[in-house]
Amino acid sequence: MSGLRLSRRAALTWLVPGAVALIAVAAAWDGIRHEPAPSADRADGDIRLRGGALPQPGELPGTLVFASQAECRTRVLSFATLTVGAAGPAARCGLWAPPKGDLAAVSLAAALGLQGSRIGLLKLGERPELVRELGVVRGDPSWSKDGGRLAWCTTERDTIVLAVETGARRHFEGCRPKIASDGSVLTRPALDFTTTLLRDGEVVLDQDELTRAFPADSDGPLDLVGYDISADGLLAVVAVRFESGRRPRRLLQLWRREQLEQAILLPELTLPAGTGRLGDRVEFDPSGREVAVAYRGAGKQMVLVDVERSEVVIEPTTQHGFAWSPDGDWLALSTGVEIRILGPERKEPAYVLPVGAAALAWR
Repeated sequence: MSGLRLSRRAALTWLVPGAVALIAVAAAWDGIRHEPAPSADRADGDIRLRGGALPQPGELPGTLVFASQAECRTRVLSFATLTVGAAGPAARCGLWAPPKGDLAAVSLAAALGLQGSRIGLLKLGERPELVRELGVVRGDPSWSKDGGRLAWCTTERDTIVLAVETGARRHFEGCRPKIASDGSVLTRPALDFTTTLLRDGEVVLDQDELTRAFPADSDGPLDLVGYDISADGLLAVVAVRFESGRRPRRLLQLWRREQLEQAILLPELTLPAGTGRLGDRVEFDPSGREVAVAYRGAGKQMVLVDVERSEVVIEPTTQHGFAWSPDGDWLALSTGVEIRILGPERKEPAYVLPVGAAALAWR
C-alpha cells in the first residue's frame, strides 16, 4: 500500500504579538490505491467488509455514516460488527450528521437558480429513511453536538435554528452558521466580503481585531472566510488578506476571551473559479486538539493543524470527506475509493476500509 505523505514540517516565518505563525508546505497524497469498492451500494441488508487492512470488530468506537459514491446513498458502517447497513434513498453527496441522535441532514437536489440545495432530514438506522424536507439551504448546515438543533442559511440570507423535537425556529442575522457547545450561534454577514464575526447577532470579532494577527507592514482588503469554536471556548477563524503584488495571506487565528493566542500561516491553494476557498470549512476535532481547514465539498483539499503544538500535521491533501472518532483519537479520510483511518500520530493509516465514500461522519 502506498503511504500517505504526512509531515509535521512547518517554517517559522514571523511572530505576531502573543502568536506564532507557521507555513505548511503543500503536498499531495503520495498515491491512491485504486481498489474496487465492495458492493456497499447494494440495498440488500448488511454487507460484511472484506479486503483492505481492516480493524477487528469492536476495535474502533462508534459508527461511520457515509454517502456512497454510487447515487450518494447514505449508509451506516458499524465498527462493532464491521458490517455496512442497507442503503438509504438516492440523494446528492451532501451529508451532515451530529455526534449524537438518530438524524442526519442530506442534500436532495440543487436549487434551480439559487446558490444552494434542497435539504432533507434522514432518520438513521438499519435502512436510513427520509423524514421530511427542510427547504433550500445556502452553504453547509450545522448541528448542535447533541443533535437537538439544526441551523442553516436561508434564501433570505439569514439563519434559521430549528429545534428538531418541537419544530420551534429562531432567526439570527447572517449566514454560515456554527452552533457552539454552549448553544450560541456563530454567523457572519451574508456578504461576499466581511470582517465581522457575529455570535447570536452580536459582534465578536471585527476588522481591527482580525487585522491584529497580520504583520505590521501587511496592507490590503481583508475577508473572514470560516470559523469554528471548541467545547472549551477556543475560537478558530480563517481570515485572508489580499495584498498588492503578492499572493493572498491566509491565517488561522485562535482566539480565547477576546485575546489572540496564536496565528498560523496557511498555504494559499487555488482551484478553478467557483469552487470556493480554503477555509470555507473550519472544524475542530472533538477533543479541541486539532483544527481542519478545508474547501467545501468532495474532491477538495484540506490541511490539519495541531493546536497544542502549533504544527501542520497533514499537509494539503485531496479528500472526499473526513471525520474524527468521538474521542478525537482516530481520523477517517476518504480518497473516494477507500477510507483511510489514521491513528493519534496522524502518520501512515492504521486501517484501510475498501469503501467508496463521497462524505463522512463518525458517531
